[in-house]
Amino acid sequence: MQAIESEQQEHTQEILKHFIGDIRGDHPGPTVIAVAGIHGNEPTGVEAIEDVISQLESLKEFIHGRFIGLRGNNTALEKNVRFIDEDMNRLWVTSILDKIRRTSFEDLSSTERIELKELLCILDPIVYSDEEVIYIDLHTFSGTGCMFTITPKESRHIDLLSQLKIPMVFGIEHTLIGTSMEYVEDAGHVGFAFESGTHGTVMAENNAVAGLMTLMVNAGLIPANKLDQFATYYAYLMEKVEGFPHKIDFVYKHVIEDGDEFVMNPGFSNFDPVEKGDWLATDKHGKIESQTDGYILMPLYQQQGYDGFFIVRDSE
Repeated sequence: MQAIESEQQEHTQEILKHFIGDIRGDHPGPTVIAVAGIHGNEPTGVEAIEDVISQLESLKEFIHGRFIGLRGNNTALEKNVRFIDEDMNRLWVTSILDKIRRTSFEDLSSTERIELKELLCILDPIVYSDEEVIYIDLHTFSGTGCMFTITPKESRHIDLLSQLKIPMVFGIEHTLIGTSMEYVEDAGHVGFAFESGTHGTVMAENNAVAGLMTLMVNAGLIPANKLDQFATYYAYLMEKVEGFPHKIDFVYKHVIEDGDEFVMNPGFSNFDPVEKGDWLATDKHGKIESQTDGYILMPLYQQQGYDGFFIVRDSE
């Protein structure tokens, strides 16, 4: 931690560029941190946080706790690409984080490691304090279909997220090594990812705003009767998730390797049912068929990325 602190003076301006906003309420309570744009082709979450910040500004006297909104990968956001050198959401492994903290900014080997070190200057003092932290990693996806959350199958997460009624997907976090929610979870806090919708769509932004505002009421950050649009947000979420499964377990992930020439078959959306043997995609070796029954999740319809699709099924 001291290695980071000694460099902060020189890099203050770059560190501050990660802040979308920081709202401190007049009453004690949890610290809710929302990070968007860890993948630079997913700016919708940044826009949603800006909306949330603008609403909270006038409500400080009623807020119990703190809300922090952060941009993840500023360089990739400026270029509208998933990443510059390496996937920033695969670097939050304890040993890699330790190496990043111990390495000077000038000697870091990638753009994403520089961006991550800047974020750690903000996050470490909070995450490794006695504060109660709730962390949301905001994302969007290249396909279509319902929003969902990725969360550990633990009671404190389920209790918080069940009230949103947004589908909760359990177990995927174990297949995505080095995500930012892993860093927060390892420190003993509640962390989850919120996949709010298709890249760049108004619906994805609306989903994210409604989800964040409803979450803050459920977390005790702001009383429902002080948020004029709470009933509207809650009704909106109920409409968008109606008919979709609520609790889902991870079953299968198709991993793309370099040179595979992977192409997802068109037309798939989140939670479309699939059966074992269904033709889902193609690579240079031929047809890729579903290995099991379930629902398809996050079919890949973009160039960058190594997760072709996931299959999930109703949680027992």
